[in-house]
Amino acid sequence: MIVNLGCGTKTSERCINVDFSMYALLRRNSWLLPLATPVIGRERADRVRAMRGPVIRHNLARGIPFADRYADAVYHSHVMEHIPRQAVVSFQREVLRVLKPGGVQRICLPDLEHLVRDYERSLAADDLTDTAAQRHDASVAAMFEQCVRQEPAGVGRKPGFGPRLQKLVLGDARARGEIHRWMWDRVNIRTVLREAGFTEITVRSWNDSAIESWAATGLEVDGSGGEYKPNSLYIECRRPV
Repeated sequence: MIVNLGCGTKTSERCINVDFSMYALLRRNSWLLPLATPVIGRERADRVRAMRGPVIRHNLARGIPFADRYADAVYHSHVMEHIPRQAVVSFQREVLRVLKPGGVQRICLPDLEHLVRDYERSLAADDLTDTAAQRHDASVAAMFEQCVRQEPAGVGRKPGFGPRLQKLVLGDARARGEIHRWMWDRVNIRTVLREAGFTEITVRSWNDSAIESWAATGLEVDGSGGEYKPNSLYIECRRPV
């Protein structure tokens, strides 16, 4: 059994999917979707319609809604950066609790190391041209987007009344857990995983996993068969046997 935490619209029939967002609410109450589409947009509405597998609506701030030693594997993608730094070890101990001994946790995160290296490459490539300046500004924007995000991805760049209407209907982004609270790399994530009790902490690639039949879930694959969240950090670890 694989548990997919904070799934958003990226669900799988091979998992039990858990999320507290509007997507889980709309998935359970499909009659609301036509009413919500003018607010959330057609693209998001289509993603809700494409959701597959069981979805449990639950606030992970209240713990993980499964018994001890329930899951063979726990997965979450771009979730931990939304958790306050002081609460991360507690969250990880919850993951440890629901895993069976020897079970695997797989984590996908925005990679701070990649962002910093990309920024450094942009600085080194500066040749005083407008093109280089624009390229560098894009690099800074990418880092800013991940490190200090105050809105759901892309909302801040949308013009007009739409984003304001979304905030009015959906509520404050901070209360919904949309903002980024911390950034992670392969060093600091290893530290908190060890503190929580995990072993065999390993950096993986997006198409490599110790989880049996992982590729069949499709959780890290986009519509064209490529990487769903490019430039992410992938980490796996185990609950000790």
